[in-house]
Amino acid sequence: MSLKSFKIQPIKALGSVECGNVPKVMVIAGPNGVGKSTLLDEIRLQKGTVADEGTKFLYQPPHRAIRKTTVQRRWLFGGALRAFSDLLSGNEVSGYEGLQIPFPSRTPDNVDEAGSTIKYTLGKIENKRQNTYAELVDKAKKENKDVVTRDLPDVFLPIRELTKYLLPHLVFDHIDFKNEDNIKCIWKRKDKRGEIDLDIDDLSSGEKSIIILFLPLLEHDINVSLKHIVQGETDQKQAIAQPDRVFIIDEPELHIHPDLQSKILTYLRTLTVNSNIQFIISTHSPTILDQALDNELYILSFKSEDERENQLKKVASNLEKLEALKQLAGDTYLVTTGRSIVCIEGDADVTTKPTDLRLFQILYPRSTAFTFIPTGGKGEVIKIVTKLREFLPEQSFKIKIYGLADMDQAKGGTDGIFTLPVCMIENLLLNGQALLTYLQSIGITTFPTQGELIKELNTIGASLKDEEISYRVMRELGSHTVRLRGKDINQLKILIGEEISKVQALLPDDTQTQEKITKITNDVDQIIQNSKSLQLFRGKAILGEFYNRHLKGKNIPYSEFCYELANEVAKTGEVEKLLNPLFDKMN
Repeated sequence: MSLKSFKIQPIKALGSVECGNVPKVMVIAGPNGVGKSTLLDEIRLQKGTVADEGTKFLYQPPHRAIRKTTVQRRWLFGGALRAFSDLLSGNEVSGYEGLQIPFPSRTPDNVDEAGSTIKYTLGKIENKRQNTYAELVDKAKKENKDVVTRDLPDVFLPIRELTKYLLPHLVFDHIDFKNEDNIKCIWKRKDKRGEIDLDIDDLSSGEKSIIILFLPLLEHDINVSLKHIVQGETDQKQAIAQPDRVFIIDEPELHIHPDLQSKILTYLRTLTVNSNIQFIISTHSPTILDQALDNELYILSFKSEDERENQLKKVASNLEKLEALKQLAGDTYLVTTGRSIVCIEGDADVTTKPTDLRLFQILYPRSTAFTFIPTGGKGEVIKIVTKLREFLPEQSFKIKIYGLADMDQAKGGTDGIFTLPVCMIENLLLNGQALLTYLQSIGITTFPTQGELIKELNTIGASLKDEEISYRVMRELGSHTVRLRGKDINQLKILIGEEISKVQALLPDDTQTQEKITKITNDVDQIIQNSKSLQLFRGKAILGEFYNRHLKGKNIPYSEFCYELANEVAKTGEVEKLLNPLFDKMN
């Protein structure tokens, strides 16, 4: 590989950053402000890099212009065919007649105008193609020979192939010189309305971004075709040597739809198979990060007090670990944000019911400083926190990982697991002031005062006594999942018998069981007596019963009711007072 290693000296946000074995495709992720753009700029300036002699560094900075341009054909005749890749290996955009660029510098903190020269590049290629064909015809005429056009290589085939793979709804057609005061680069788009011709200026931002990103990688094949035309059929197999290349792209996802982003890494890997090229990209795209392989994905962390510590870490040492990490976190990008990760109960289904994640975001704005991962039940929270801490040790990745579970009666804790100060997140919605305001806003005046509303909620809590006792008994005694399997009825009967024995083992003797039930019943009675059911009973059940009694049939979905109520609760500031001590510990 061209670029073997790099070791960057401290600069700006970077302390010590190094990689001793740069892969063919390197994907660098990390939070904003950590220094990703600075790192890529230092590599492209070849500071601290070890690369093969003659390696060419191409660079696409993070702020890329894709504006429309008017190019006259006469502007294309001066000088030799200037490759777009040569422009990307330079430090500024200059020397294009008719193109006024007030800030030509190609740096991370400037708008890069290289993309604005795309018509010049394609126009120059077409000029060269037409001149080459003219020379070929003139030569054949002098020698009294025929030119067999079907044997001529398609100069623009690489662009057609790129379009076919990444932009299949488009077909590259030709460069149009009919109006020499405004040349056109024509693509055809097919849709239900038929086929239309589009100049490159009329393509979408994402479509142009793809062409601008990958044109420099196609120029070699285009030049080979042009040379074959000049030299004739006998030299068709002769290759044109090109230097080793390192292509550095800061945020390749700019302007590109996620579906198209998902194809980028596969395309880059394809290009590296039979070519001496490497790619180093930095990205915030969840789609691209989830496509990265174990040997490709790195995280750049904020520098620590020890400036000798390497800020650049490979996320996983093998594919198995990376896949396990994806399964645990749900999405790879969640571990690249630099924020503390908090695993919570519940799921991410937002279609039919309110989720803990969204309720947190509404009730407690400070939660946006953390990355929340819904994981299921409390058991899953504990398991995933333990595994994530194993895969992403805080000392190496500078990411804190916690779990936040509903209040549980079971004794004993797990390192990093915190519990809500109420039974579950829905209990935070049982706020009399907020609920009264919400009801009045939708025209429900059943409760003239906050006191009467609280009294109704407590009444509902007391009515759920038996359900609460039953739930707590279930939690105390535990459960056992039965999965029936077997090749015949006899095997199934044997299995059922074994499973029944396991379920029976959950019950201690009758005396112990009754003691547990009696204690739970007394605890529940005491909670009702002390008017604490709104904090300690299952808030989901209380809120659901209140909805059924007073809002069902009002054409207001339950999830909408919960989210709107959460907005009112957030305005009271009560949740902040309650949760700040908990999140202070996690911070």
